[in-house]
Amino acid sequence: MRIKLKHQILMAPAAVLFVMGLLLLFLQYTYWDLSVQRRHASDLGKVFVSLAEADLAAKRIHALSVALRRNFISNAPRLEEMDVLYGHLSTAIERTLEHLNVPDESVTLINQAVCKLDPEEGIDTERFIEALEILRPQLITLIETARSQRGKLKSLQNKNMDELVARTALVSLIVMSSAIVLGIFLSLFFARRILRRIQLISSGASNIVQGKHTLPASPETISDELDDLARSIHTMADKLIRVVGTEKLLQGAEDERRRIARDLHDQTLSDLSSVLRDIQELKLGGCQEHARQLETKLQNAINNLREVMDDLHPQTLDVLGLSAALQSHLENHQRASSIEAHFYASDAAERLQLSKNQELQLYRIAAEAMHNVYKHAKATRMELNLDCADSCLTLSVEDNGCGFVPQAESLGRGLHNIEERARTIGARLEWKPSRFSSGTRFELCLPLTPATNGNNGNDRGRTPSAP
Repeated sequence: MRIKLKHQILMAPAAVLFVMGLLLLFLQYTYWDLSVQRRHASDLGKVFVSLAEADLAAKRIHALSVALRRNFISNAPRLEEMDVLYGHLSTAIERTLEHLNVPDESVTLINQAVCKLDPEEGIDTERFIEALEILRPQLITLIETARSQRGKLKSLQNKNMDELVARTALVSLIVMSSAIVLGIFLSLFFARRILRRIQLISSGASNIVQGKHTLPASPETISDELDDLARSIHTMADKLIRVVGTEKLLQGAEDERRRIARDLHDQTLSDLSSVLRDIQELKLGGCQEHARQLETKLQNAINNLREVMDDLHPQTLDVLGLSAALQSHLENHQRASSIEAHFYASDAAERLQLSKNQELQLYRIAAEAMHNVYKHAKATRMELNLDCADSCLTLSVEDNGCGFVPQAESLGRGLHNIEERARTIGARLEWKPSRFSSGTRFELCLPLTPATNGNNGNDRGRTPSAP
């Protein structure tokens, strides 16, 4: 199951909050009965007030009924008072019967007595007194019933309160302890799981930084962002190891080229030079024509051997640097070609402190690009430029030939070598239309680090030149 990393981090506090929410719901449900009892007690308090009001109204109606029966004279104020007292009495009885549990027989009897006291049914003092004799004992009974229910409710409420406090305290303690334990367990589980994978990723990255060519473990399934990161690092390390392997292979080939060139220079070329001196001495002693022919052939052999040595590993690159090596290479090939070639290196490019590997790969790339121009471009003019601007070293080879559009499926071995060499030093390649009326511009851009810029103590700045 895929769980995002942020959800794993929030899992523990979310679980604790969820459990605490359940505890709050439980407490709310538990205290609901207590709130019901409190509301019932409040209703009983209202019942006492209503019964007191009903009892006072009944006594006053009884007094007025007795007074009317003695005088036999209708008195308007007393009749009006009688009507008001009946309203208070009926209202108080309704509130009492609404909130008090009363047997149905008593309810019927009380309602009948109240109806007989209605002045709208006519003023009949005997009916009033008879109804009050029935109603007042019922009111006393209702008062006793309300007092009894209130006492029971109070004792039950106190008992329930004690039980409720004990029960809620115990449940709260258990739930809070469980929530804390659950939160700690989830935190430890996800923290150890996350930290273990972070350590694996960190260990794999450290091995790569230390030069240990061991691939970090790649997860079989992707469950969160850390697995995505681990798989990305695995893929990146695999590509890096391949690039490093390619670079080491190229470096090994260049070391072998350098050794062979050194051996040819120290032994074979020295021997040929010695033979050439002997032939030159032979010319002085006679046989000049034959010696001249041998001298010419031997000089050609020496020149060819120097070209082989230069192709294996240019000595000028080690001694004078990249700019001088490119200039020398251009001049050597210019003698055997009809293409007008120019080379330019800016002062900023001259001052760069490139590594030996960078200089070597740039030299090989430039040589291969110029070789393609000599061989395929059918050009009459070529320009080789080395410039530095915007933290980037730019190497360009431009011609006015027939033009060329590189395609992945048609790249030859030479272009593949150019791409591989550029990849080993982190450079970007691009083929563009030439600034001439026709032809191709090959351009390489090598991003520079702050340590690369500076004066290496070798002022080799050149101005545009033509062989």
